[in-house]
Amino acid sequence: MLELDNSREALPNQPESRTGGNDRHQVPRIDDDPTLLTKESVDEDEEDNAKVTASHDAMSLESANTNITDGKKETTSEPDEAWNQIKDLPKIASVRMMAFNEFKNRHGADEGRHIIEVFRAGPTSNEEINQLRRDGNRTSRPLSNPQSPDPNETWIQRVRIQSEPILENIQNVTNASGWDVARPWTFLRPFDCFAFFQDKMKDKLQILERQWGDAERLYLERQESGQAAEVSTGDHKMTLLEDGDESNDRKNQRTRDREEEGVIAVRHMRCYVEFVDKEILPLWDRFTDSSQRKVRFRDLMMLFRYGDILYSPSDAGESKDSHLSSSETKSMHQTAWRLDDTTVPRMQDGDLEDLGSVSQYFEINCSYIDHDGHSYGAVKHTFTIEFFEGEKDITSLPVYPMRFAKESERIITRLQKQGHRYQSLIKERHLHYEGWTMTSSPIGTTEPEFRSREHIDSEVILDLVEGLQQYPSCMPSFIQYLPGVDNWILGEDNVEIKHWSDGAEARLLHAMKEKLVLHDIAITRRFNVHLEKQRILSWENTKPITAVHKEDLILLPRRLMVYALRERKFIMVDIWFLESIQEQVNAFRDLKINPQHKRMIRSLVQAHFRRQDIEKSHPQIELGQDIIQGKGSGLIILLHGAPGVGKTATAQAVAQASKRPLFPITCGDLGFTPEEVERALSDIARLSHLWNCVLLLDEADIFLTRRGMNDFKKNALVSVFLRVLEYYSGILFLTTNRVGTLDEAFKSRIHVSLYYGTLKRNQTLAIFQVNIARLREIESKKQEHLKGDDWQEPVLQIDDKSIMDYAGWYFDNYPEQRWNGRQIRNAFQIASSLAQYDMKKTSLDVWNDDKANEERSDRTAAYQILNWIQFDKVAGMINEFDVYLQETTGMTDVDAARIDRTRADDFEYRGTVYRPRYQPSEAGRGRPAGSSSQPSSFHHDSRSTPRPSAQGQQQALYQIEHRENIGTGRRQRQRRQYHPPQSTSATPSKQPSRAQMDFHEHYWDNETRVDLNDPRMLDEEEYYGHSSSQGDHLDNDIEY
Repeated sequence: MLELDNSREALPNQPESRTGGNDRHQVPRIDDDPTLLTKESVDEDEEDNAKVTASHDAMSLESANTNITDGKKETTSEPDEAWNQIKDLPKIASVRMMAFNEFKNRHGADEGRHIIEVFRAGPTSNEEINQLRRDGNRTSRPLSNPQSPDPNETWIQRVRIQSEPILENIQNVTNASGWDVARPWTFLRPFDCFAFFQDKMKDKLQILERQWGDAERLYLERQESGQAAEVSTGDHKMTLLEDGDESNDRKNQRTRDREEEGVIAVRHMRCYVEFVDKEILPLWDRFTDSSQRKVRFRDLMMLFRYGDILYSPSDAGESKDSHLSSSETKSMHQTAWRLDDTTVPRMQDGDLEDLGSVSQYFEINCSYIDHDGHSYGAVKHTFTIEFFEGEKDITSLPVYPMRFAKESERIITRLQKQGHRYQSLIKERHLHYEGWTMTSSPIGTTEPEFRSREHIDSEVILDLVEGLQQYPSCMPSFIQYLPGVDNWILGEDNVEIKHWSDGAEARLLHAMKEKLVLHDIAITRRFNVHLEKQRILSWENTKPITAVHKEDLILLPRRLMVYALRERKFIMVDIWFLESIQEQVNAFRDLKINPQHKRMIRSLVQAHFRRQDIEKSHPQIELGQDIIQGKGSGLIILLHGAPGVGKTATAQAVAQASKRPLFPITCGDLGFTPEEVERALSDIARLSHLWNCVLLLDEADIFLTRRGMNDFKKNALVSVFLRVLEYYSGILFLTTNRVGTLDEAFKSRIHVSLYYGTLKRNQTLAIFQVNIARLREIESKKQEHLKGDDWQEPVLQIDDKSIMDYAGWYFDNYPEQRWNGRQIRNAFQIASSLAQYDMKKTSLDVWNDDKANEERSDRTAAYQILNWIQFDKVAGMINEFDVYLQETTGMTDVDAARIDRTRADDFEYRGTVYRPRYQPSEAGRGRPAGSSSQPSSFHHDSRSTPRPSAQGQQQALYQIEHRENIGTGRRQRQRRQYHPPQSTSATPSKQPSRAQMDFHEHYWDNETRVDLNDPRMLDEEEYYGHSSSQGDHLDNDIEY
């Protein structure tokens, strides 16, 4: 069914019958057309030409003109008689090119008879059209300077079909109906219908040639042999036959009539097919490659084809690290698109503006492929191209086919790699990002939630579902299409077709409005073909799409939404700077803490993870210890002690060893009101459990502080925190160095509290060994990556013996200023920098910013040595600040913690005064026969009496000795000097073996791979030590 606007001509619902005796709509007989009889003989040398030129048979044309002339003379006041004679003249199977004035005005009997009339527009065509419109229905006057249709300066703008066989076959191949084929039909550029259905029209021609080819050859043979001569005189036809022809036989006449109609159809269709092949298809073929560099506005439909990959240049350039050089905001939008649909300028009948006007525009509906956390889908975006005069460079358009882009192959290769990377990353969860965030969506619009750019260096969690729920404005809206429905839109042109008596236009014989095809169905058919190939666009596809085809990889975007664990927020990131988490040396193995703490943490965490795995695989099993479901199912561990003794490092090592993300938060991230804290804590706890994170609340004493009678706000914060802890189901590490301020209600909420005392001598030396090994590994990797450069700086030589000897000496001689683990790490960073600088010959008085001079200075360094000298310089700077701080406050940090009752750094647990040892009952395993189930008496154990440690004794003696000097400035006595032993020199020691330098993956759940002789390990004996002079000895459980 054809759909038309109410203002346009409506087609009848049923096709007009072609079997009746309607002479006006009957196909003309072959003997009515002398051109058809003589075409082969006249145009024999031009068979390849699309125009089938007419043979003006002298006798027939003179006869026709005579009748017209006679008609004028006899009926000068009645032009209808002359028009009736002209309109019944046979059509000429050829193509005529003409300017607009000729296209609308016909003169005499010869014009208007070609089956295909072509309007070739030029630079002045608008002037022609406007002049004829101004004339209205008055007699048209030719332009003073008419433009000839020069092929070099003009282009085909309209094609008028005046052949019933051609129109009937177009109607047939397009599955249309109800066409009034007796009237001429005019098609507009870009002639999509001609190009799309050309193959089917060729098939129709082949069928006609097979059916009527013999008849056509027979008539040609008769013409050549002189057996028949036919002269057409309007409605009257006279046939001259040789003797013996059965011209009066009706049966033979009907057969002859059918043959004549078939031969006419063959010749008309052949003319049409040759015209389309020669004139129309080349217009479309121009844009199949990148040789054509310019385009007209009306040819955009030929340039943009359904399914084409389009390219829209990005403001940020093509380099994957283009946005790292600056923090300025740049538009980081999608560059590759697929064309799905176009909206061509809709032609209005009446005053037709097919040459274009400033009000017209061309819309390109295209899409890229995105992911919403569940499925891939196509996201629609529309590009608009405003009307422009003349020709325009294709690459100057806002979007154009990828094949016209400069270095298109390189761009496609890069986008394919980007698509592969996106598709692989979407399956990951825990990643690392280092780069600038993105602020714009793939279509280039700035997201309101991500207005400012910032540089991120953090572990991230990729969870599109959570991110898009929190920021629904970023949710991609997937587009799906229904198949198009055939829709012919017809109209009329107000500029009429006028037939004049002669070239002087003295008398108008006939005028009629032209039937226009404003919209054909080829666009719909092309769209439906494209839709069948793209399952992702079809409305029938209801299943999630989990993978994209190889050819669609270039359509995947460059950005993803992730959650930055360090910044604790969702951000938009560039996928080129997302990396998988690199496996590192087992940090849990390198922790130099109490081995019993290690064993306790490892067993608790592994048991918790196993329980979670069982609950996920078997939801019906309830493994919680509490009688209330969901309560107390988490693991809360409190780590307390002095700064820098490994509390935070323990939580980090647990996450690294268990290959779980570490979710660090601070009290400042949670807010300051009870409502903010509860909301933030609930969200963080939910995300942490969802992502299987190890949650770390560093410096948690703010929310764990003891409640009072008057501070209701603080009490509310503590109550909120207590309630969240009660129902948290994941792993939570709480760290604090102010454990004395904790509320007593937290004691029962915390599963285990571990005290981290100040570093002992063996711990300190073990930490020094770990840092030496780490520094050697860094130097080895640096040399490996610099291999192949023009010049390599010398390898840093590490004198580990002198460093370790100095570490022990410093620990023994500076009990009040001993380094913690963080200070030791900082000392190695500073000392290695000093060692590298000391080997250079640059003057200290000149800051050398010249890179070339710096490289020449590096070349003068034979080798670099890191030994005790650099560490002594670092110790001097640290001691100077510590002494100054003590002079300012009048006490040490240990004293301040003791006075504030927040921490006891010299504490050493030796059991309670009365701590009876359990004796198992008779049924118990290993109980001696006859022993009592309860000790008869409790004996005082002298070891249970709290006694000061060696460190505490030395500090006390030091304070008493210098009490009178506090605040007087006389405390700054001569600093003790380190004297290296004979065996320790400033020369580098022998390079350690490769086996000693290598790091192996020793994850905590594979204890068989742990090397107990590894110097980085610290067993219980080493932890407690056996040197009574150091005062670090603790009795083990066997002695109780």
